[in-house]
Amino acid sequence: MGSGENIAAAQEETPLKGVSAARKRAAARVISELCTGCRICVQTCPSDCITIVESDLNFTGIAQVDESCTGCNICAIDCPWTGVEMLNPDGSRKDEVEYERQLKRLRGYQ
Repeated sequence: MGSGENIAAAQEETPLKGVSAARKRAAARVISELCTGCRICVQTCPSDCITIVESDLNFTGIAQVDESCTGCNICAIDCPWTGVEMLNPDGSRKDEVEYERQLKRLRGYQ
């Protein structure tokens, strides 16, 4: 199985463990194969719901998001390796255009 197949398989996992079906906002999910454990998402998360846990994938660990994620998208926007994606409550991926709009708002470009 090639690395592209691993990423595709990781993206098909059931993403939102512990999140109720009544959730109305998107939530972050870490793509393990892309996460380097750099801690950028941990530092930028305003709700402190991301931690780094040990992993066999690399020596620095990988990010893990808990159920208190508010769906703000900041971790997904700031991840330099696109290792975090936002998933809607139905499991669909959040639109990339929304990332761009929010990035412009966050950076003050409106």
